[in-house]
Amino acid sequence: MSETAVEHPQARAVQPGDPVRVVNEQYGAHIGLVTAVHGAFSLAEGAYVPCINVVYVAADAAKRDPYGQQVERLSSLQHYTQGPSNMPTPGRYWENI
Repeated sequence: MSETAVEHPQARAVQPGDPVRVVNEQYGAHIGLVTAVHGAFSLAEGAYVPCINVVYVAADAAKRDPYGQQVERLSSLQHYTQGPSNMPTPGRYWENI
């Protein structure tokens, strides 16, 4: 399925520990956990959705260590609605699930 065919849910406030959908620079989708929220949500008309930090399990099977599959982190990740033309480029955004 191409990224343009994905339906994007409306933004909702999140906090550390909440699950979100993460899309990395290579347009790989992951389920991640919020580790930090940088600012306050304003979800009224002309909404402001702050950047977040997330952690997710690496999809690459070669990324293993004694604890199992390694985790990857993304910092200052924009929400899908906050990017240019509603899409940060290249990829690298989060949205609610």
